[in-house]
Amino acid sequence: MDIGLKRQQVSLWLEQLYGDEVVPEFELNADTISHLYQLSTLCKKNDKNVQLLIDDLQQKCEEYNAEAQRLAAVLGRLSLGQEQFSQSGSSSLLTLAKLGGSLHVKDASETSYFLALQELDAELDRVEEQRREEAKRLKQLTEKSHTAMVKVNSLCKAFELVRQRTAMEVPLIEKRRNDTLFFKKKTKAYAIDLAKLQTNQDKIDPSVTHDKLVEESERLQKMKADLAPLKEELQSYLCLPPDLSETKILIEQKKRELNQLEKEFAKSVDVNFT
Repeated sequence: MDIGLKRQQVSLWLEQLYGDEVVPEFELNADTISHLYQLSTLCKKNDKNVQLLIDDLQQKCEEYNAEAQRLAAVLGRLSLGQEQFSQSGSSSLLTLAKLGGSLHVKDASETSYFLALQELDAELDRVEEQRREEAKRLKQLTEKSHTAMVKVNSLCKAFELVRQRTAMEVPLIEKRRNDTLFFKKKTKAYAIDLAKLQTNQDKIDPSVTHDKLVEESERLQKMKADLAPLKEELQSYLCLPPDLSETKILIEQKKRELNQLEKEFAKSVDVNFT
């Protein structure tokens, strides 16, 4: 449809919609006119459907009124008009009419009332079943909620314990971190010293190596072992009577031997630790 014709129909629809009020301003372009035209078409269809429904209800109302007048005339001829009923009969008739309206029966027959009541009982059973299902679901949700709350409380307690333990371990962790940095620095320093020692390995005196020192220590221990019986023998000579000339000669000889061994021992010690 041409955009001009759409605009004309939209303007007429808006004027009908707002009546005596001023139509709000809006941007005039192809998209706006197209959307408003579609909206007006839908509204007109809905208005038409509503009008058809109203006409149908009015027709039914007229039909019901005509049927009511016919039945009133019949009851009047049979002397069964409303004025002929007692107060309790009128009340019962009014109650029956209200019940029929509540049950939405199509007529006042006993069958219609029984069918409506059966449908009402079925609806009541469905509602009761739904209520039981909802109660069961509510119970399950309540149990799950309780379990979830217990877990949440347990997690909160565990979190608090972890937080306290973390706060207590922070100094230890900091100390270990500092120790780690210190050990790393010492490792680098030792690596540098080791590299220097490996570089200067050819300049080291062979006599101060570990194997050499062990060998000299064993030799010193052997010399001490050899020296011990000589000291015992010398001690035995020192216990002899001093007036024996031979004893003196032997003592002097042993002294010289002892002095010689001590000099060798001292020399060996000096060589090993110089």
